[in-house]
Amino acid sequence: MYLQNKYSKYYFNIINRAKSREIAPNTYTEKHHIIPKSCGGDNSSANLIKLTAREHFICHLLLPKMTEGKVKIKMTHAAWLMCCKNQNGMRDYKITSHLYEALRKNHSKILEKKIGILNHNYGKKTGRTKDDFTPEWKENISKSKKGVIKGEKNPMFGKTHNTETRAKLSATRKARAGTPGWNVRPPCSDEKANKIKLANMGKRWVHNIATKERKYIDPLLVADYVTIGWEIGLGPKS
Repeated sequence: MYLQNKYSKYYFNIINRAKSREIAPNTYTEKHHIIPKSCGGDNSSANLIKLTAREHFICHLLLPKMTEGKVKIKMTHAAWLMCCKNQNGMRDYKITSHLYEALRKNHSKILEKKIGILNHNYGKKTGRTKDDFTPEWKENISKSKKGVIKGEKNPMFGKTHNTETRAKLSATRKARAGTPGWNVRPPCSDEKANKIKLANMGKRWVHNIATKERKYIDPLLVADYVTIGWEIGLGPKS
């Protein structure tokens, strides 16, 4: 599985050294799969080794350089993920800007090429559509919003709102019932209105028919936009 090159030699030097040493008490270590699980490795004791955080990181930097094909893709992704600290914050790798840039570029190139069956989302739905909602599901959603569903199935079962929340809910209901336009935003102050007016004074709308973009720009920039194909005005409605 592994290529016979200098990187595989460095890799197994680290592994063999870790197998033959004794680790001091209270030393932070991480379990490493000698043959990664994504490449067919298992959780047996023969395939697991305790490494320091630095050794673990170095091994994952070496793995992409000693593999090829789909395995190389997986190992590059794993090396990129190693740049992130783990949940307990114990990992403290010294990642230089050059190393970060190299990993980022390699990872980006691999993602660009992951088309079809190479993409981890191939054949999977990546979102929920209206077709996923069965009639029964829709009915339950409707009942929950109308307050028909009671007891333990109700999301508010056994819960109560505090005094402040109850007062806000009451005020909202009263406003909706007796005040038309209760949710209309009040006009801004004269001072703020003047600031907005001055900031937008003289600006012109321009639009790009090809891209259907619109911009509200300074009049001094209108000529520049017209030169590159934009037109003055809001343009046709999309």
